[in-house]
Amino acid sequence: MLSLDGIGKSYSGRTLFEDVSLRLVPGDRAGIVGPNGAGKSTLLAILRPTRR
Repeated sequence: MLSLDGIGKSYSGRTLFEDVSLRLVPGDRAGIVGPNGAGKSTLLAILRPTRR
């Protein structure tokens, strides 16, 4: 399961997204769509686990 609750991101005072909540369970399919600069790649980068 993937769960996000109330996340947000801004750069230099420009809000890309705020108060985002999402829940995906096994078998769900989802797409991320939006115009250039909307924060799609940033959201995926937040979800990506960090390597240690």
